[in-house]
Amino acid sequence: MATYTKNYNLIKPAPEDFGDVADLNANADKVDEVLNKKADLDARGKLPAEQLPTLSYIPTSEKGKAGGVASLGQDGKVPAGQLPSLDYIPTPQKGAAGGVATLGSDGKIPESQLGTVGVPPQIIATIPSGSSVTCKCGSKTLTATSTGTVTFNLTGYGTWVVTATKDGQTATESVVVDDVKQYKISLSYFSATLKVTSDAGATVTATNGTKTFSGTVPTSGVLSLTITASGTYTVTATKSGETTDPVSVAITTSGQTYSVECLFFNSVLSKNTWAQIAKASAAGKASQLWSVGDTKDITVGSETLTLVIMGFNHDDLASGGKAGITFGMKNLMATTRRMNASNTNSGGFTGSEMYSWLQNTLLPTLPSDLQAVLKSVNKKTSAGNQSSTINTNSMKLFLFSEIEIFGSTTYSKAGEGSQYSYFATAANRIKYLSNGSGSAAWWWERSPYGSDSNLFCSVNGGGNANNSFASYAGGVCFGFCV
Repeated sequence: MATYTKNYNLIKPAPEDFGDVADLNANADKVDEVLNKKADLDARGKLPAEQLPTLSYIPTSEKGKAGGVASLGQDGKVPAGQLPSLDYIPTPQKGAAGGVATLGSDGKIPESQLGTVGVPPQIIATIPSGSSVTCKCGSKTLTATSTGTVTFNLTGYGTWVVTATKDGQTATESVVVDDVKQYKISLSYFSATLKVTSDAGATVTATNGTKTFSGTVPTSGVLSLTITASGTYTVTATKSGETTDPVSVAITTSGQTYSVECLFFNSVLSKNTWAQIAKASAAGKASQLWSVGDTKDITVGSETLTLVIMGFNHDDLASGGKAGITFGMKNLMATTRRMNASNTNSGGFTGSEMYSWLQNTLLPTLPSDLQAVLKSVNKKTSAGNQSSTINTNSMKLFLFSEIEIFGSTTYSKAGEGSQYSYFATAANRIKYLSNGSGSAAWWWERSPYGSDSNLFCSVNGGGNANNSFASYAGGVCFGFCV
């Protein structure tokens, strides 16, 4: 009995069957049909092009056409004209309620478009219990009553000022908030006053590294700053681009007042306070700012006295080093005075009536701000009574010696100092009574006459070396150092 092949169903006669031409032809037709569907390989073992299907699957009319497909440019990319718009958010919806957020110039969403996202920035303040507390930034104000600590949930960035008050005391702290985090501060009611003397209009800053207090000096020349934290503060004043040297002050006790001076220097000597002059002197700046011969007036009793710079770094300080500036009178006081009640120079200058009057009577009448900066200096003078012994004595007010005026000795003993720059000019040795409004007059030196016990040296009305009996009344030209 005949069977059939698995794949193409060809007839397979059994051995006992007779060959049937019709079966053979049927088998040949099936094989021919199947072979007709198979591709041939050429001599290279590849399919001939004519047996390959057409690869242009997309009709040209569909390329780049609306509803069709995108074509590629010469760079192998879809041309921008065939790409959809990437502006997916309509402009009217940007920054609008119910729309979407915009970005600011910093690439961030503006604070005004932010809602509450998790925990906002916070200031956590440790403040004495029972204190009334405000936290302000611009027009925004938060309030609370402290139970020991206060937590403020902030509504935006900026400088927030936390102020606590209780029983008439105030404490304040500024916090720069620029991030979503907790800012912890502590306020106490320490309060001290710092009085700063400086030029009116100057901006004063006092800082201890963590806290800074500042203000503008009023017309009175004294600024009062309330310091709310103890510490050592560095204080400066700034005006017209110039800043004073820093002054350090330790503020340790609440309720106390502390005072400092932040002094500028004026190139015109007379426009400086005595404190400024003394500071420039101590800093070694005096000779850079002013010159020998520059003047400054003071009032003593009812008379005005014009003082003049005699020299710089000339006199020895009793405490060591040099006095920065020596001043003397440009002319003479209105009233003449004697050196002693009797004609004697025994005891020298420090033993004279004139010396006692200078230290005990005149000195206390000088302006208080000048008295505050006077320096004790060592002056050399012969012992008097024709002695060659030179004594060194500390004093604040003095008369000038013969050699300090003339640069040489005519009537005095040697060793009483050296000439001041101011007196090197002969005309400066001629002096007039009543601060220059009176007549030229002779005036006293501190030098005892070296060859006589009755006389002291003097300068005559023509500015020359001379001597006079100790009981005679002569002009007074005193000097001092700062």
